[in-house]
Amino acid sequence: MAKAGVEQINAAMDAMAAEGQAITVRALREKLGGVACLGTISKLLQRRKAGAQRQIAAAAELSPVLRQAILDFVGQELTASQTAHDAEMNDNQQELMDLASENERQQELLELQAGELETLRAELERERQVANQARTDLAKAQLRLEGLPRLEEAAEQARMDLAKAQFKLEGIPRLEAAAETARAELIAAQLKLETLTRVETELATARLELEAEREELGETRAELDEERTLRIKAQQFIVDPIFKTPV
Repeated sequence: MAKAGVEQINAAMDAMAAEGQAITVRALREKLGGVACLGTISKLLQRRKAGAQRQIAAAAELSPVLRQAILDFVGQELTASQTAHDAEMNDNQQELMDLASENERQQELLELQAGELETLRAELERERQVANQARTDLAKAQLRLEGLPRLEEAAEQARMDLAKAQFKLEGIPRLEAAAETARAELIAAQLKLETLTRVETELATARLELEAEREELGETRAELDEERTLRIKAQQFIVDPIFKTPV
């Protein structure tokens, strides 16, 4: 809403003076619809009062009759002005009280706005954190995007490995048959090995028995050799005296 100008304020004061109303700051503001600045109204009202004082000083140089008429008029104006001044003081006090209430209301509004500002700051901080997280996620996504060729190569290698595994899987029945054959051959080999082990054991036993018999044979041969030697010696003992006897 636009503020009232100087001309509007002066016109309102002239109208109130013509109507015989007491000219006060509050009354002027109400007459102007509450759109005038209190400081401007007070300044213009003081200027109007100063002009009235100058008119009184100028009236002192006029004729006694005219001067008396002017003095009477000015006296009436001063009386009205004093009354208006008292009313203005009351209005000013009321205005001060209103301003104090307005100040308290503005203070509460400022505190409320400070709380809202703090809330906005907290929300801004959360949004900043969300933005930082979004930047981090974007960087990770870009790294993943850059790594897609390597992933495609790895996927191709995985497909090849899968094909090889499937080929091996298809060969499992043949491998199982071969494994069964190998298992049977292994069992047969184990049986042969057990047979060979028994044969080796028997051969070892026979070898030991043969060694024992060989030792016994050696001992028998030694005994026979000794007996043969004794027999030869006995024959020589018997034969020699016969050949040595005189004829």
